[in-house]
Amino acid sequence: MAAPFKKKTKVLLEKDCEFAVGIRNGRVLELRPEGYLIFWDEWTDPETGECNESTAGVISYDAIVTENNYGNLKVLQRPLAKQFRRQEIRRVERMPIEIARQRFKKQYVLAIQDLVDAGELQLIRDDFCDKIIKIVAAGKNRYDEYLAALSIRGRKRGGARATKSKREIEKSVEFHQGFKCGQTMWKWYWQWRTDGDDGLFDKYRNCGKYQRYDDLTDNFIESILGNLWDQERVTIKSLVESVQAAIDAENERRERLLVPAAKMKRVGYDYILRLIKEHAPLDHKIRKHGWDKAYKDLHTLGVGIETSRALQRVEIDEYTVDLFVLMQKTDLFEHLPQSIKDILSLDGLARRVTLSAALDVHTRCFVALQIVPEGIESPLKQTVEMIYSDKNPIADAAGAKFGWPMAGAPETIVLDRGSAYVTDDAYDVLASLGITNLGAPAGKPWLKPFIERVFRTIHSDLLLRFSGRAFSNVVEREENDAAGRATLTLEAFLVWLVRWTVDAYHTKKHPALGMSPKRAWEKSIKECTPRSLSSDEMREVFGVPGRRKLSQAGLRVCHVDYQSDFLMEQFVNSNAEYFEFLRWDGDIGTISARCDDGPWYTVLAKDEQWIGKNDIDLREWLQEQQEEDPDELRARRDFINDATRESVRLKQLKGLISLPKTPAELRKDVQRFVRHADTAERRHKAGPYRGLLDDVDDGARDHPRDNNHVAEAAHEHVCDGGTDFDDDSME
Repeated sequence: MAAPFKKKTKVLLEKDCEFAVGIRNGRVLELRPEGYLIFWDEWTDPETGECNESTAGVISYDAIVTENNYGNLKVLQRPLAKQFRRQEIRRVERMPIEIARQRFKKQYVLAIQDLVDAGELQLIRDDFCDKIIKIVAAGKNRYDEYLAALSIRGRKRGGARATKSKREIEKSVEFHQGFKCGQTMWKWYWQWRTDGDDGLFDKYRNCGKYQRYDDLTDNFIESILGNLWDQERVTIKSLVESVQAAIDAENERRERLLVPAAKMKRVGYDYILRLIKEHAPLDHKIRKHGWDKAYKDLHTLGVGIETSRALQRVEIDEYTVDLFVLMQKTDLFEHLPQSIKDILSLDGLARRVTLSAALDVHTRCFVALQIVPEGIESPLKQTVEMIYSDKNPIADAAGAKFGWPMAGAPETIVLDRGSAYVTDDAYDVLASLGITNLGAPAGKPWLKPFIERVFRTIHSDLLLRFSGRAFSNVVEREENDAAGRATLTLEAFLVWLVRWTVDAYHTKKHPALGMSPKRAWEKSIKECTPRSLSSDEMREVFGVPGRRKLSQAGLRVCHVDYQSDFLMEQFVNSNAEYFEFLRWDGDIGTISARCDDGPWYTVLAKDEQWIGKNDIDLREWLQEQQEEDPDELRARRDFINDATRESVRLKQLKGLISLPKTPAELRKDVQRFVRHADTAERRHKAGPYRGLLDDVDDGARDHPRDNNHVAEAAHEHVCDGGTDFDDDSME
């Protein structure tokens, strides 16, 4: 039918078509250039209860298309389509089991028609009853052929199985043995002759829809259940026993009445469970597990989180892996400083390690994944730094087949309010980088569902492949000694973790993306390239501060000399010796330095080999410097020994080497060295100072030969504790 409007306009309705938009029903009166002329039936607003009268008006073609796109348009009856009676059930509303039963009956009806056409069966009821065996045999044979054809059509290329539910439903069709009688076959055949295929539908959908218990019984049971639901998590079996006991007691009470009342029927397990599911699933969940648990399991998600580009939203969280690893020192950690080795606790014991991960929501790619040592209180700074850093060297070191180029500046970071992230340093880092901080309350994992889900993927896809698994509780653990069964070292675990991330997880098709995370990242950065930061900005946020003394060569920081015009001028003109610096491991070719709280200046490495290099390159170079050739060491040792021997020989020929002294000569030299020393010990032994002739009388002066004897006697008296000399002692 041609219409007087543009050909690009999409026409969904025709004249006399009955349809519904939301809760309003209408009928198309005619098609006009500006739109449909609609007669709207009267309708009632379900929110306000306001009743609106029937009206007529024009609605544009685009408006109907929009309603159709949002699922609000429903066609009730088209003028050329089959007219359905009001109580008739449309084919699309039929359940699969109903359609299967109808097709089962149809094969028997078609078998009957074949027998009638062949003249082997007459359209007489008694003949149907007499030849029931032939009818059932022909119908069963025809139905088996139908199932075989259905199975063959359902096969796919490569041996893939067809939709299993459809074939299983077809095979599960069963009727009571009473259908194998002539009366039933006679009824089926004439229903098909009268109403066609729709006449073979039975009332299977009404099975089980009768009320076994009255409303009083239901209300009584609901009141009993309402008193039993609590956070002790009572089982359904316990609820059934309690309800049955209450019903028995109530029936006894009714028997004791003056006019005995009717007894209530005892209920079973299935009835109690169905009653909970039909009438109080939310109330039961809240009162059994608490509001938080009920909200976590039953709340609706709605549209969910929407992103349009990579790094628009990044979720960060920690995860203690469900695997014990051996904390052993290996070649991977040889170039690390001893302080970092101590933090990692490389003592050889088996422990569980904690991972700090950052996941890009738009592409589901890991943009950061590292181990959090126990000594680090806030791992956010290191994790955010890894988001900005190129991780291809990590993938290359682990032997991965693909790279790890996922890096850039995130726009929004979602993290929980745990103690590891609620710190001033964490907030300062995010504020300095201009990152929006979305803090999710602790204990609400559904607010950052993507990182929570990927942790389960790590557990199920990687950790279960190795021994040393730590189970969640003692019941699951049983007799399993997880620490004793640990076989992976920390180095091996890191290698497998990186390889799994790059070669297994990033390359596997994600059901929500329709492609692998790696391909999603490549597609996203083509449309919108992530922003990066300069080395100067990275030093300001992630730089390690320090203080060094300025020399003629510049500032030496971590074995690298840095020099610039600013430093040379300060060395000549300034009295300051020590300078502050900022050094970032991601770019050691430059540092930031300042003097006396002045402005920061960028200082280049004096040796150009360090321009554009990182700390890993430096440590590899240092490791090479420490490694010396054994032949070179042996040659230098031999030179020193030979030179020493030749020097001694020549000195001996010239008499330049003195002979060693004997022990007696050494003791004599010692006495000479200490003879004239003045010590407190010697002063004490000598006593107070006395003049040379203070203790000598006139007689003694006349006999100078006895003076030495008198002095020695006086010294012995003082040492023995005496104080004065009397006359007798003088004599």
